[in-house]
Amino acid sequence: MRAVEFGCLSPRRGSTHTLALASLSAQLEDLLGRLAPDVVVVETPFAGRFPKAALVLAETRGALLAVLGRWGGEVVEIEPARVKAAVVGNGRAEKRQVAYVVRHTFGLEQEPPADAADALALALCHIRGALP
Repeated sequence: MRAVEFGCLSPRRGSTHTLALASLSAQLEDLLGRLAPDVVVVETPFAGRFPKAALVLAETRGALLAVLGRWGGEVVEIEPARVKAAVVGNGRAEKRQVAYVVRHTFGLEQEPPADAADALALALCHIRGALP
């Protein structure tokens, strides 16, 4: 199995929150247009301990889900613990364990950044049919 492309979307440093959301949305639109996927798998949010971070995550997620809604393709959502259980065998696995399995499953030369590893784990989970 091989990963065709992976990475992380990121806004320009120093962008205002509004411009950062617009940039992330535009990057996702570009990615969808360029890769034309059949399905997009996204992680469901989890309740964090930091309210401000949870709000920023919710706003970012909302902006990206709006793009996916306009795209109109299949969107599958899965909980982080389910991904970890399907990929590592333990729903409480650490990020480094997920990255290790992803690296070896996709034959990558080095472990991908944590967020990219999480995204690849979501894809792997979907490919393996480990979704509800």
